[in-house]
Amino acid sequence: MATNKGDVKIRRMTEADLPRIKEIDKELVGPHRSVSWPLRIEAHWWVYRTLPNFVAELNGEVMGFILGDIRGVEYGTEVGGWIDMMGVSPRCQSLGLGRKLVEAFCKECQGRGVKVRVIVVSEDERLVKFWKSVGFHKGNLVSYEK
Repeated sequence: MATNKGDVKIRRMTEADLPRIKEIDKELVGPHRSVSWPLRIEAHWWVYRTLPNFVAELNGEVMGFILGDIRGVEYGTEVGGWIDMMGVSPRCQSLGLGRKLVEAFCKECQGRGVKVRVIVVSEDERLVKFWKSVGFHKGNLVSYEK
């Protein structure tokens, strides 16, 4: 487990980062992830590779990622930046990598004049706490199911 922030670098994601991103996702979710999930990461990259996708390197090794896009008026909202997937290796959590990834994504979106949104399960207290700690607040979208 990493014990300090070391040399943290946030940079744009490249295609060469995809295998490591899948490894981090597997570290986080374990064997319970849908078989199609790695394909979704690949598809996201090929569709949105020019948009705000970043990785966090710690001492030269990719230890976190954030994937998102900027899209239009779904759900009656304005054009906005949407964070779709994010992960930080369990070995490096609580070192600020997630915060730095979110800051990079938000800076990119602010430069384009759009707000940033993320959707989480409201019962996931850990994620809700994280998003609040990086300045997000509950929006006006509500999910209904049948």
